[in-house]
Amino acid sequence: MKKLIGSALLVFVTVLFLTGCGSSKDNNFVCTYSSDQSASGYKLKSEYKVYSDGEIVNKVVTVETVESTNTSVLSYFESALKEQYKSNDNKYGGYSYNITKTDDTVISEVTIDYTKMDIEKFIEDNEAVKAYVNDDNQLTVEGVKKMYKSIGATCK
Repeated sequence: MKKLIGSALLVFVTVLFLTGCGSSKDNNFVCTYSSDQSASGYKLKSEYKVYSDGEIVNKVVTVETVESTNTSVLSYFESALKEQYKSNDNKYGGYSYNITKTDDTVISEVTIDYTKMDIEKFIEDNEAVKAYVNDDNQLTVEGVKKMYKSIGATCK
């Protein structure tokens, strides 16, 4: 079960990592995603608010909710998310986050500020990101939409 949760967590964190603060203009949008992983003991709901300056994404504010009646599943998500965001912020910068746990949910609120992030270092460590950035290593609106759609999210 931990392997399955770990795989889901990896996808979740990667998407969060790629999605993040700055000024906003007409190209702002919201993507939503939900996944019923009842067999593994949880349900996941995600909302990604994407802010852009024209065609360049500056910020993504994400609210992820993991629901479960299994306290060990919730504790795992809480611990793994805190560890991952702290590590990402230390390594690349630009992260602010708050993770709260109740009896049946873990809520993760994350902002990634791409104007403060070392995106070049992130791309160097994660080559797949190249598909979502322009020649200047800036995350594009089209790239983010493509990424979210690839995981099954709906963008409006």
